[in-house]
Amino acid sequence: MEEPIIHYFLVEDLRPFLYLAALLAAASLAYNLLQAYRRWTVGGEKISIRPSLTNIVKYSLLQRKVVKHGLPGAIHLLIYLGIFWLFIMTTLRALDTYFFNFLTGDIWKAYKLLGNVAGAAVTVGILAALYRREAGITPGLPKDRVYYLVYAMLLFIVLSGFALNGFLAAAHRAAFESPLFDPIGYLFFLAFSQLSFDEIRTYYRVLWVAHMIAAMSAIALIPYTNLWHIVASNLNIALARPAPPVGSLRSYADIDERLSSGAGVGMTKLSASSWKQRMDWDACTSCMRCTNACPAYAAGKPLSPQKVMTTLRDLMYAGSWDSKVWGEGGVEEEAIWSCVTCGACVQECPVLIHQVDSILDIRRGMLTLGDPSVPEGVLSALSSMQQMGNPMGASPVQKEEWLEELRQRLGDVIAKEGEEYDFLYWPGCATTYDPRIRGVAESLLRLLKGLGYKVAVMPDAVCTGDPALRMGEELLFLEKASEFLSALSKYRFKKVLVNCPHCYTALKWEYKRYREYLRQRSGGEILERLDVDHHARLLGELAKRGKIKGGMLRAFVTYHDPCYLGRWNGFYEEPREVLKSIERLKLFEMGRSREKSFCCGAGGGQLFYEVKRGERLSKLRSEEAAKALDQGRGRKIVAVACPFCNIMFRGEAEQYGFEVKDVAELLEESLQATQQAA
Repeated sequence: MEEPIIHYFLVEDLRPFLYLAALLAAASLAYNLLQAYRRWTVGGEKISIRPSLTNIVKYSLLQRKVVKHGLPGAIHLLIYLGIFWLFIMTTLRALDTYFFNFLTGDIWKAYKLLGNVAGAAVTVGILAALYRREAGITPGLPKDRVYYLVYAMLLFIVLSGFALNGFLAAAHRAAFESPLFDPIGYLFFLAFSQLSFDEIRTYYRVLWVAHMIAAMSAIALIPYTNLWHIVASNLNIALARPAPPVGSLRSYADIDERLSSGAGVGMTKLSASSWKQRMDWDACTSCMRCTNACPAYAAGKPLSPQKVMTTLRDLMYAGSWDSKVWGEGGVEEEAIWSCVTCGACVQECPVLIHQVDSILDIRRGMLTLGDPSVPEGVLSALSSMQQMGNPMGASPVQKEEWLEELRQRLGDVIAKEGEEYDFLYWPGCATTYDPRIRGVAESLLRLLKGLGYKVAVMPDAVCTGDPALRMGEELLFLEKASEFLSALSKYRFKKVLVNCPHCYTALKWEYKRYREYLRQRSGGEILERLDVDHHARLLGELAKRGKIKGGMLRAFVTYHDPCYLGRWNGFYEEPREVLKSIERLKLFEMGRSREKSFCCGAGGGQLFYEVKRGERLSKLRSEEAAKALDQGRGRKIVAVACPFCNIMFRGEAEQYGFEVKDVAELLEESLQATQQAA
């Protein structure tokens, strides 16, 4: 039987020191965890979400979002996996010490080899992280001294551990087991083997104490350094909002009481935030992925999602619970209104922070308090929704005139009560009131009628309320949602069809957040049986199944992924299926597409107002579209599947020499061109 290893060799008398240090480190961590819990639950709010094992496995253990980012992901993975395994080794060593001996023979050799690999991974990862931070490979990474202190501490812990192994091997005065199983320890063994036993004992004891102090200090200092993400970020992942990000904005269970009392909603002061928002702020690692993905930041707007999170965190740490969160000492007002709610920050965040949730809740608070920094365009659009039923400020008479034109051109396409339809079509405000985009609705109606579907336009609805929601007017959103559902309940249909991703998101996800409230005010069961579809998804599915096939169209096309259709709802391939079904059409991808798509600039209500600072997002995106289209010579088209994107690109089209067409328009045009050629 092989002899077990001797634990605490040369330092048996120092065991009490280790236990005391471990107790102090654990006490520091426990105390700060309690403080964190108190921060998150200020005002008596309870943490109510159950931990998600799926999230823990995908995003904590497997680091799914971290590894997507090439070099930064690889660097973090080296450090994470290395430290994770070294922690397991420490646990195994403790089990062998205090319970039963199993670290012998081949198990011991494997243990040592894996320890070498883990230590080398951490060392390489830390050196690469230092270079990345200093060289600015990832723009905007903080360079606070604390980060460098943590790197130095971790590096010392790993290297001193290797040195201690070398000292132990030299102290035994035996032939080194094998450099194959302990290659790094062997290098230290060679350096120390000529020392006397007394020298080795002295140096070993000093280094052991330093190693233990560093290790326990690292644990004790977790709450005071960026190592806090080990705790806060993983808790945030485990307790992430249960709904998909698109449907997980903050809701107000007491909305009825707030309505009756005249109280507002939103983050009117720091204490008005939710526990989940506070945990989000605490979980931020300042990795800059959100900011570097933010189109507003790229355009020179005063918005950095990372800075918003850390500013709110600083206010929380300072205990400024009764303070406004914007303005002097808080988040810059213009930063809040620069957000286009595109979700790029949420998509990128490796620890599942929902930056848009906090930003929109601050907007709600600003509107509740009537803050003078609210843009005039926001107030004008909200007033138009209240008075005219749409944010465009257009007279409802214009809608009636257009519906009459549809009757004359397309026949019986206006919905009637009592009849049942395959698709009850709601064009949305932009399509209804912008003459340049009405052709999208007409193309869609002709295509579906041609396929034998019974489809009709819903004539008497007002805005779904989505613009009010994105601009922070929650109560107006609910008012319009109630009106929309009441109008919807008059008709019989299998599906509601929309061509606006913003309407789709409101109907598909946002209404459900207030299911009980809306059920009481909009005709009962309509919300429960509501099935909504987006025209690009529907046409893409029909094209893929061979039920509809495009004709022939000579054109060079690039498709722009709308944020609310792609990133928020995951429909990337369906619009491309429509375009691929058209012969002679050549499709080019922009540099940023699918989940990396760059917002057109109209989201978050910015179709109706503009933050003047910086470039227009539509200009930057149009430049990218023009660059993609420069690969071909001939007719150039930017294909869209959102009326907001349609409007924004049309504003830039003349300058960049391209047309703007919805996928439905392109499909119909190709069919008409083929018929004419025949």
